Amino acid sequence: MNLSQGFWELIMSKIIYDVIQRFEVENGVPRLVSTNIQVIEGGEDLMSLATSMLDKLGFYDMFEEKRTSQYIGYKLKNPTIKGTKRYQLVLAQRKDGLYISLPRVVVEPFLLSLHIEHEYTYYHVDNYWVLPSNSEIFLEEIADDGGLSLGEEVIGYFHANYVEYELHPGLEERGLCISLKEDQLFPYTWQAHIKSREVLEEFISYFAKIMMEKY
Repeated sequence: MNLSQGFWELIMSKIIYDVIQRFEVENGVPRLVSTNIQVIEGGEDLMSLATSMLDKLGFYDMFEEKRTSQYIGYKLKNPTIKGTKRYQLVLAQRKDGLYISLPRVVVEPFLLSLHIEHEYTYYHVDNYWVLPSNSEIFLEEIADDGGLSLGEEVIGYFHANYVEYELHPGLEERGLCISLKEDQLFPYTWQAHIKSREVLEEFISYFAKIMMEKY
């Protein structure tokens, strides 16, 4: 089986691959030196699942898509609100999962923010989106954590009473919540890192509907 045949067989499968080709340029003429094909961890096409879900939800009726080598971005087709000419959704596939960025103004009303209490002052540390389907389990899991102050809500903020506190990473790994970080490329957004189909399906369904209703 030659390289070309093998490459297309890989593309036709449902597993995602990174294809890295290296070239040398001599006298202005590029020459292929090597081709490296790596399987993306997880073996699931999360990007295709996300775009398929957006299509089924009618997202493309309101938003136009732009594809680049690094990400897929979505802008409103007919923006009427200041700031909505920017990307309102960004999908970026990486080896360790799918990264999804949304404007902070869209997601913040639905986040649980962690604050650290130190010398009677609260410092913002992290943001989490708790999956609605697992909110009761999330509350049960952290109910016995003596370092936390949290009521019966998973939207708003909670605080820890010592500086070294960290939310147990196992909660994310089990699909109970997602930590959202600042996207360095689009600093007006919060970015979620998603590794499983189940979490992606709930995240896309939840926020795509909110965005469509908002605009």
